[in-house]
Amino acid sequence: MIEKQIPKFFDIVYDPKIASLITLDEVRDAFHTNQTSSKNRAIHAFESIYTESNRVLYIGSWFGILTNYLLENFANISVDEVDMDMRCSIISKRFNIDYNFNHYTADINVFDRIDNYDTVINLSSEHMSNNWYNKINPGTRVVMQSNNFDIIEDHTNCCTSLEDMQNKFNLTETTFADTLKLNIYERYTLAGIK
Repeated sequence: MIEKQIPKFFDIVYDPKIASLITLDEVRDAFHTNQTSSKNRAIHAFESIYTESNRVLYIGSWFGILTNYLLENFANISVDEVDMDMRCSIISKRFNIDYNFNHYTADINVFDRIDNYDTVINLSSEHMSNNWYNKINPGTRVVMQSNNFDIIEDHTNCCTSLEDMQNKFNLTETTFADTLKLNIYERYTLAGIK
């Protein structure tokens, strides 16, 4: 599924400006099998909450690879991205040049529009506190991922299990709950209604 976006992404790296913004390590990490497998689980989770008019906020959107997949494959949705890294805006806007979307360079803890969306995707909740979740409206559809890979310095909010994640992010309705066993850690995916 998401693997289809990889050659399209490499097409934009021919642009010297884009190439200067990305390191080889970041490309390696973005397309590692752990990342692509996790993104595919997130796509299945999104399918469990998809409606024909989702207004999606994607927190921690990185290079916009999932944004590209969602806009290409789900009719009538709109996607806005938010990421703290200002390079991500330039990269994602170039990668998603064929689509109408917004990218905000911001810390989600001070992003003041989070309640403007009926769907929130956060595939990097291990990198941040739960404040973003506490700010979204009840009834909001969510897709979330976390992991138990707590040896990474900026993984400040890991979960020890899927059950731990379900306790941290109490949903009124769960439509998808999954543990993906990867090479050296587990990735947890939850979707449903807050």
